[in-house]
Amino acid sequence: MTTPIPNIPLRLAGRPTLGGLVVPWTTGRTPDGRYRFGAVDLDRHNQAMTDRLCQTCGTPLEDRIVFALRDSDLRALTSHEPGMHPVCSAYAATACPMIAGRMQHYRAASLAGQLADLGIAFQGDPTGARAGATAEAWQLVWVSGYHLYTHPHTKMLAAMLLPEQILRVRPVGTTGAGAEGGKP
Repeated sequence: MTTPIPNIPLRLAGRPTLGGLVVPWTTGRTPDGRYRFGAVDLDRHNQAMTDRLCQTCGTPLEDRIVFALRDSDLRALTSHEPGMHPVCSAYAATACPMIAGRMQHYRAASLAGQLADLGIAFQGDPTGARAGATAEAWQLVWVSGYHLYTHPHTKMLAAMLLPEQILRVRPVGTTGAGAEGGKP
């Protein structure tokens, strides 16, 4: 069965596409210019985190920010990925096969290793811990703000979410056990 390609929201109409899907603003590129889903452009990642830009469209976030969090990230109240606009997060929740729950496992071979073979620096799973692991359930988490810090394990910029900043939690997809809606 083929998964239907979701409609692209007007907000994302100017973004490049690959296979009918919008390429997020923070997606990494190979040296020959091809986009590589799953790879993160570290400079854009850091710029999005620091300047509060949407990881999907690259424009400034407003007063409602949505993070896509794995169950383990929600428990830690930490996002390793930049936030999104509500419209961009709704698109990501249907378009991204990992967030939507259509992928049961992460790639068996480390993406970092694959890209290193091509001479490409990689960010996204810097420790390689997820290679081949069972995919976790994802949640869309609406927040009123976040605190930026350098995560001690990954050494990447991350968003710390305080419980009082969390406005809403919505489970996405079918992978994993999922979390109940509401505040953690």
